[in-house]
Amino acid sequence: MDVNCASRLFREISREEISALFQAALGEGEIRTSRLLQGGLFNTTYYVEYGPEPRQAVLRLGPVNRHLLMGHERDLMAAEVRMGALCREAGVPCSHVLAWDDSRQSFGRDYMIAAYIPSVVMAEAPLPEGERDRLRRQMAAYLSRLHQVEGDCFGYLSRICRGVRFASWRDAFLFEAEDILTRLEAYGLFPPEDFAALRRRFAAGGPALDEVTTPRLLHTDMWEGNVLLTEDCREIAAIIDGDRAVFGDTDFEFASGWGACLAPLCGQEPPEAGGPARRERIALYRLYYHLLEAYVWAAEYDGPAVCRERRDTVLALLRA
Repeated sequence: MDVNCASRLFREISREEISALFQAALGEGEIRTSRLLQGGLFNTTYYVEYGPEPRQAVLRLGPVNRHLLMGHERDLMAAEVRMGALCREAGVPCSHVLAWDDSRQSFGRDYMIAAYIPSVVMAEAPLPEGERDRLRRQMAAYLSRLHQVEGDCFGYLSRICRGVRFASWRDAFLFEAEDILTRLEAYGLFPPEDFAALRRRFAAGGPALDEVTTPRLLHTDMWEGNVLLTEDCREIAAIIDGDRAVFGDTDFEFASGWGACLAPLCGQEPPEAGGPARRERIALYRLYYHLLEAYVWAAEYDGPAVCRERRDTVLALLRA
């Protein structure tokens, strides 16, 4: 097996195993060709041609070493299916799931089979800058449609799919912050006094978080690597990887490093344009994302240099 050594979650399977999986899921065990798709460290993903016609599909296998996953990452395939339904309702193009199973009873891993979309990943497309800007505006328009979808509770869609729902944004957000802090403690990334200070910092933001009263649908991973273009690179064919969707504050969407570039295209005011409570929330969101990435590169992926960089950023934000 060609194991991706940069990830502790990635593991390839054989063609025979792919055949058995397709037979069980779709009743089609004839695999004409399969090849590993590059770029993923969390899931292990294959392009597959199967059946007598043949047909094309993408097989996504969930992570191994599930004990390393953050709490909101444990039911991402259920969230992906639900997000697909929400995207279609909002008029946002997305993948079509043919089969999925997160019981892990048959193959020991979550898996999902989606119809293959002939496309070009936007991040890899050789686009003139003006054309890229036009497509970014289209991305922003689709993201704005998602933000118009309101939920009846707060929290990661993966948790909501499993019945974990929060009545307030404060409860949902602080629950996730504590989940990451607790996991980071096992890696000793900070001394005890810094963990205590981080917990105080998040708790102090409670009143500002309480100002968010409408749960809005957020993608939280909208960047050009998760956008598929039509083969002529003229239009967006699909927005993918919505499994980390959240019902929450739209500022949470744009506080991450990969979401910030879409904020002005979505008409989002810069942080300094808001009042003290909004600035406080955005500061907490940025702190959260840096902690999240520190955990990912400490536990899930082998990236000590990135982990140290995120740790140092967290400490700088905390001491500011």
